Amino acid sequence: MDFISAGDLNERVQARDLTHDAAGNAWSWTTAWGAWAKAEQSDRASYFSSVGIGARSVTFIMRKASRITLGLSFLWRGQFCFLTSIADTEQPGMVAVKAALCELVACQKDVDLDSAGCKFPGALTEKYLGHEQGRLQATTTVTYVLVTPKAIELAPNSLVEAGGKVYAVQVCHTLDPWKNEYEITRKEDC
Repeated sequence: MDFISAGDLNERVQARDLTHDAAGNAWSWTTAWGAWAKAEQSDRASYFSSVGIGARSVTFIMRKASRITLGLSFLWRGQFCFLTSIADTEQPGMVAVKAALCELVACQKDVDLDSAGCKFPGALTEKYLGHEQGRLQATTTVTYVLVTPKAIELAPNSLVEAGGKVYAVQVCHTLDPWKNEYEITRKEDC
């Protein structure tokens, strides 16, 4: 590994915390602090989801700080970065923060209830696309994995709106200490 100098840290990243409004009805990522880093983008997929397809990845080499945790996200060049790992480098005082480049979608849980459900940001990744040919019509089943911050809890068999479409929550993966993953599906007639 090459020695990183202060001049190599030429990319600005914003570290973001998940916060909610006073009523607890909406969650959002808000900037907590900023830092300089060296960014190394890769064509390799980052497996930020254990059950979904990966996303493009980026590694940030930056000064080590105790406030860097996997519960944060980064905003870099206007792109949302879901943090996937933090590791010490060979150079003392520096860490390598790996992240998946994701597109956030606006989500709302409990859309099947009469009252408005809590709003939150999520990241969709592809799971599976199925096609069933019926006698007179065809039905397409779209299955995604919705990756959310740990604070967002969805119930199995509930409905969630993601990116303007309503999905049924099929399977919940909640063992990761920093995020939850939900397999969500919707059926559409062709």
